[in-house]
Amino acid sequence: MVLAFLFFMTLFGAIENDSNDLLDKYEDQVSKSLKKQDVLFNREELKSIYFTKGEYYSLNKNGKEIMIFLAEVASCNLGGCTADDAAAQTLSSEYFDLLVVLDSEEKIIDIEILTYFSDYGYEVTSKRYLKKFIKKSVCDFSNETDGIDGISGATISSSALEGMLGLLCSSN
Repeated sequence: MVLAFLFFMTLFGAIENDSNDLLDKYEDQVSKSLKKQDVLFNREELKSIYFTKGEYYSLNKNGKEIMIFLAEVASCNLGGCTADDAAAQTLSSEYFDLLVVLDSEEKIIDIEILTYFSDYGYEVTSKRYLKKFIKKSVCDFSNETDGIDGISGATISSSALEGMLGLLCSSN
């Protein structure tokens, strides 16, 4: 009887899921990204930061604070993109999985598109393009003062990426 109750409560969302789905899926990539910063990844040391648009964690290692952000970023609707439906947050959106590592001053120290699920805009995954984001403050994206142009062929995906980064600015 108790098992049936728990099943139905879980089914209807009455029991909150404390799952870290993206961290579970991309733990190896997070570990590699932190290793570039000379930080050994220890999942038990992560502190979750409440953020509705993705999974956000803080890690204090060797006297330096690092934030780790993982999200599914909606970039356009299934079947293609137009400027009018850019980054529509619907169930039919195509998306990409994003990893951003920030320092204590909210500057980007690493950024990766982990998986890109669309036929359109894949140019946003270019390491050369993503390198432009390194050392930029996420607050630059919320103020639209980032100085990074969209990438040809991925205008909507790059706008969705910059929009998500702007949401990370703590002054919002």
